[in-house]
Amino acid sequence: MNAGAREHSTQIDRSLRLHYATQDSGHGVWDGDKKADIQVFPTQILTAIILNMQLFSLLTIALAGLATASPVELAERQQKLRIMPLGDSITEIACWRAFVWDQIAAAGFANQVQYVGSQNSNPQSCRPSTTNWDQHHEGHSGWLAIDIANNYLTNWLRSTPADIVQFMLGTNDVFRGRSTNDIIAAYTKMVQIMRAANPKMKIIVDLVIPLGVGSNSGIQALNARIPAWAAGLNTTESPIVIADCNTGYKTSDLRDGVHPSIAGDQFLATKIGPPLLNYIRELLAGN
Repeated sequence: MNAGAREHSTQIDRSLRLHYATQDSGHGVWDGDKKADIQVFPTQILTAIILNMQLFSLLTIALAGLATASPVELAERQQKLRIMPLGDSITEIACWRAFVWDQIAAAGFANQVQYVGSQNSNPQSCRPSTTNWDQHHEGHSGWLAIDIANNYLTNWLRSTPADIVQFMLGTNDVFRGRSTNDIIAAYTKMVQIMRAANPKMKIIVDLVIPLGVGSNSGIQALNARIPAWAAGLNTTESPIVIADCNTGYKTSDLRDGVHPSIAGDQFLATKIGPPLLNYIRELLAGN
């Protein structure tokens, strides 16, 4: 990197000065100090956010690997229905997972199901009604669908098998300029990996939430392709359903132009929870 580029990057990093402030809701918020810079450098700022999130995610994985469960805990987890929340930072540093767990508990399934994944974290200090909600997940901040499909998902499903996978991916791919065709190809590869791990895998794919900064054309193009793609790969043995997390989502419910606020998380839970509960009922009934 030349001196001019380094200086420009330093200016962006200084303008961000990101920190998380815990509010009464228990939800972290992004408190940027210079909103004018956000308007001037939206693309560079988003790139900086993504790179920092990737480093944070890798550290979280390493720390999570140090934690071990007791033999009794392991045995209990192996007997439960397994749900993998898969995604990027919109899965990792958001509270919709907690609010969906509230729905699982309210339906009486909390002792029969579990979230699975290599991560066990609550970065936003989410406070759902269910105090002992399962915090396992496979959300990785800043990661691309393309990289997850090509390099990681096979091992994740081998280490933490799942009966249901729910995913929202593509935002970071769009930021990095990947084509819609490339992202859809990654989706297809992920479905193939899921079915290789479990031929009866039930899959939920989310329409990606809109952006509050920059252009939404890439997100819109991806979302427009998902319904036909899902229909083409849907099977009776391994169904794919769509959770429409885009239609009706307000950009005012993004705390930083990218990630959902508490209101945004609650909206996502209303879209993801119902199809997930349908799958849970089917599997517990032996279907």
